[in-house]
Amino acid sequence: MAAEVSQQSLAQSLQQTLSPNAQERKQAEKFLETVEQAEHFVVPLLQLVNSSSTDDHIRFAAALYFKNFVRRRWAQSEEAEDTISQADRQAVKSELVGLMISAPKKLQLQLGEAVSIIADNDFPEKWPELISTLVGKLSATDYHINNGILQTAHTVFKGWRSDFRSDRLYAKINYVLSEFTEAYMQVFVTTDKLIDKHANNRAALQVLLHSLMLLCQIYYDLNCQDLPPFFEDHMAEFMQTFHKYLVYANPQAEGDDDDVAGDLEEVKASICEIIELYAQRYEEDFAQLPQFVETVWNMLTTVGAAHKYDALVGRGMAFLRTVVRNPRQKHLFAASESLRLICERIIIPNTVLPTADEELFEDDPMQFVRRDLEGSDAGSRRAAAADLVRGLLDQFSAETTQVMSTYIQKSLEQYAADPAGNWRQKDVAMFMATSVAVMASVGSLGATRVNELVNIVDFFGSHVVQHLSALNSDRDAPILKVDAIKYVTTFRSQLPRELLVQALPLLTSHLAHPNAVVATYAAIAIERLLVLKQQGALLIGPADIQPHVEPMLTHIFATLGRADSPQKLAENDYLMKTVMRVFLASRTNILPLAPAALAQLARILGEVSKNPSNPRFSHFMFEALAALARFSCAADAGAIGQFEATLFPIFQEILQQDVAEFMPYVFQILAQLLSVHQHAGRLPDAYVALLPPLLQPTLWTAQGNIPALVRLLQSYLQIGGAQLASEGQLQPVLGVFQRLVASRANDHHGFNLLLAITHYVPLATLKEYLRPVLVLCLNRLQSSRTAKFARNFVHYIASVLCIGGATGAGVDLFVDAMDGIQPDLFANMLHNVLLEALPTVAGRVERKTA
Repeated sequence: MAAEVSQQSLAQSLQQTLSPNAQERKQAEKFLETVEQAEHFVVPLLQLVNSSSTDDHIRFAAALYFKNFVRRRWAQSEEAEDTISQADRQAVKSELVGLMISAPKKLQLQLGEAVSIIADNDFPEKWPELISTLVGKLSATDYHINNGILQTAHTVFKGWRSDFRSDRLYAKINYVLSEFTEAYMQVFVTTDKLIDKHANNRAALQVLLHSLMLLCQIYYDLNCQDLPPFFEDHMAEFMQTFHKYLVYANPQAEGDDDDVAGDLEEVKASICEIIELYAQRYEEDFAQLPQFVETVWNMLTTVGAAHKYDALVGRGMAFLRTVVRNPRQKHLFAASESLRLICERIIIPNTVLPTADEELFEDDPMQFVRRDLEGSDAGSRRAAAADLVRGLLDQFSAETTQVMSTYIQKSLEQYAADPAGNWRQKDVAMFMATSVAVMASVGSLGATRVNELVNIVDFFGSHVVQHLSALNSDRDAPILKVDAIKYVTTFRSQLPRELLVQALPLLTSHLAHPNAVVATYAAIAIERLLVLKQQGALLIGPADIQPHVEPMLTHIFATLGRADSPQKLAENDYLMKTVMRVFLASRTNILPLAPAALAQLARILGEVSKNPSNPRFSHFMFEALAALARFSCAADAGAIGQFEATLFPIFQEILQQDVAEFMPYVFQILAQLLSVHQHAGRLPDAYVALLPPLLQPTLWTAQGNIPALVRLLQSYLQIGGAQLASEGQLQPVLGVFQRLVASRANDHHGFNLLLAITHYVPLATLKEYLRPVLVLCLNRLQSSRTAKFARNFVHYIASVLCIGGATGAGVDLFVDAMDGIQPDLFANMLHNVLLEALPTVAGRVERKTA
């Protein structure tokens, strides 16, 4: 009955977390945060996920909470308390596999991540029955069950793709191979036969092709680290089947939605991924490689332009790129006719901007920008085409450049003949020119090596700058402005400095462009130019940027000001990142513009605090505030008053409304502002009034608050350590230390606070509290010793011993306190704790102190 009631309370709380009422949501979230620390919490939560009689929204919320709970608490380490009992751990593992098999796909995705985390920590040592359980549940007839099992297996195995090689990893893989491969082979062969048998049954094919897709993904998982003997022995059978489905065509297997890849498209994309792996890692054993090269080549020349084929096309071109980069296989592409055909029939068609992307450019600018910069799950045909060009350039630089230049010139001529009607040709030309010119690149620098046969400066002057010279040009094709801005961004490390400085006002003017994509890319370009370094120094310094700072900020804040909701305001984190970077690049030169900038940031902070929705925007907003305060107060210490007067009311509202996402940032900014008063000798009254609420236990229950609160208390002690001691405020601060030092997860924060007390509190007061502090530490050392705690304790002891320097005041203070607890305690601890932990002390300051 207790478990049943527990499920009811959990269901009610999870329902409330979905409420539009913010206060109701927060109360439910706090309740869940409290009860999740209790023993036997996780089993009822998992049972709630499995309850078919429960509302689907609540079940999904429970699955999501379970996944996050596992991520936070499942891993066991010396440094954190284990709040999950062994009985609960075993119960979860016993139920989870069955639940993964039977749960709807929407829940499977959440549960799958939890399975992956648990398996990463427990399998196989603490979960040896996992594989045998999966194999035992495989069915000869029910492929719905099999798909759940295969999905679970893939969830467990897929992490190996990115894992570093290690003895433990190989032992784990070998264990799986010994338990799983025979059953896997049987299911693989049976699935192939059933697909043939049910070729005209659309419903059956849908289930079976999904099984084949999962089997292909598992094949990759099992082969990603090394070629197992089992798969080497059966390579011919597997590759024959893979080739069969790479060319498989059946109208009954085709999906109805051209925008979403179906199971058949995913099967083919997975096969391309497998043969790419084999071409890259196991080429000597991969006798079927030439056959697959021809097949993929033919497939890429005939596949449709629908969005559902994007991943397949991308993986197919990735396979060809891998093959062409191999000097031993370059003969497959060496003929000039082959190069012309691969450029004409594969690369060029896939550099045309899809219609769906044109629509996205207009309808959802931020989604367009994110997909362009960060990619998408389906992959980009354009990006794959550019990678294939680079692969060809590695082996056939001159020939590829010549062939591609012909198509680039043709596209430019078509644009020149009719700019309004043929702007897409110019877009293709700009993309191809960039693809041919970039030989190597990294995100932080753009192109790091360029094609010597391409004059990027000349191309900029002839074909790029025309799209930046006037804000109102290209009204019918603003995407050409984006292409021009991206050209500057891509080649920022290769273009001459004077050209970049000249481009700065052009980019600044485009911050005011009415098209959000253009304005956002202008902001991105400026931000990346301002961090560019040459020989260790910033390429564009404060003097270069100073004439443009005011229009930059004016345009960006005007764009942000047009948002009609907190969510819309916080949507464009790229703009806020540029604001932050402008402040950092301007340094103390920002002072004349600081009042107006502060007012704008305060307005934005007040608005987005009503409903924080974009963590990246929030982060850059507070970083911008911190940078503005830092450089303004460095130029004029009197500016601190305006910052405090402007921000304190907003901060107070955030704390009163318990805006959890912003509270750590608020504490950090308060610590920074308070530090400006370090020469005042006393804490300002506003900070004195704020101290008691900061010491309330409720603030310290949120893990995210703790580092920032500790930093803020350190600032309090630095400015007014003696004042706090004289006014009796040190006792509650030590109460915070007592709370932190009792926690394995937070004891290091407690010692950071204790070090600040040691440094900034008068010796007489320190002497009064030293013995109780040492008793707390010694009790923790005896009851729950960890290497981290011992290391921090040694550092603290060394800091106390250093008090007074040559006078030895610290030594006398510490020895007297220790021996006051127990005679000869110091000598005993010296041998049993200090000398043992001393070698573990890390960090220049810590080691010097110790």
